Amino acid sequence: MISELEELNLMIQTEADEILYEYGLMGVLHSFGKPFVSGSYFLNLMTWRDLDIYLSSDVMNEESFFELGKNISLCIRPSKMNYRNEYIGRTEHLPRGFYWGCYTNITASAWKVDIWAIPSDEFAQKHKEIQELKAKVNPEQRIAILSLKKSFYNHPLYRKQFFSVDIYTAVLEDKISSEDSFITWLLVNKGITI
Repeated sequence: MISELEELNLMIQTEADEILYEYGLMGVLHSFGKPFVSGSYFLNLMTWRDLDIYLSSDVMNEESFFELGKNISLCIRPSKMNYRNEYIGRTEHLPRGFYWGCYTNITASAWKVDIWAIPSDEFAQKHKEIQELKAKVNPEQRIAILSLKKSFYNHPLYRKQFFSVDIYTAVLEDKISSEDSFITWLLVNKGITI
């Protein structure tokens, strides 16, 4: 099982690199600010095709963000792009900034690419938080996280009521390592029955 998880992670990371570097997404992003690929890519914990990218910019406005959106669409040819302005929306758990949610089949598989353009202070905080998280994960915990993410990524409540961060917390803080114990953990800690 361990080799299967590692193989999956490596395969998805290789596809991600293709999107970022061969198709030129990082080049596009660099022309609008300072990009950082965060989330499971940075953590080396990939089990599905999703990229989380933060773009540091203190001068981004709606006009330049839509110019960025045009350049992204020419680069990775998404079938759909969702836009958010969280300077206006101010959704509680989301960053203050502009967002593109891109859905692309430019590789052999379907990908979701989340791009947040945020101010440099918030960017620095996000960068610090993910570095601290990565430093906490030992090899045994890494396998537990990969296994749980692979087990639950298709669950209908995943990314709606519970998230990757809950898996990280359960494994790192409460030493959860099995599907059954994580299901119990969700009930006890979040009141979620799955």
